[in-house]
Amino acid sequence: MRRSSGSGSKILVTYLMLIGFIIGGYWVIQLSGSFLFHSSGTIRNSNYIIWHIIAELITSILSIIAAYLVLIRHPLGKRLAMFTCGMLLYTGLNSIGWGSLHDPGLLTIFMFCSIGAFFGLFYLIGQDEI
Repeated sequence: MRRSSGSGSKILVTYLMLIGFIIGGYWVIQLSGSFLFHSSGTIRNSNYIIWHIIAELITSILSIIAAYLVLIRHPLGKRLAMFTCGMLLYTGLNSIGWGSLHDPGLLTIFMFCSIGAFFGLFYLIGQDEI
């Protein structure tokens, strides 16, 4: 049975674009301020965070690229979207833990990231042409 992917693809593209720009914008704002000090490797409590920032920026960029590829119906679009949803699910769940301790105001965005990625994965798994 072949499923219609019109509205599901539009929702997926919107989600990936939106969350990609939210994550990327968040880190651009953070990095433009005095968020990091003592080079790009440390933060207030002396934990190394540069790799976390790099991972989230890569996730952000891949999310936007995947959305574009799904939008133009490129053969790799849905595969990259599935990979990116996995990355977003991880970063969303990881951030919920951090947010609950340090910045509860961001929990809504972290929940949106996690729930959207979860449903995005299920949508993509249900597609015939992945």
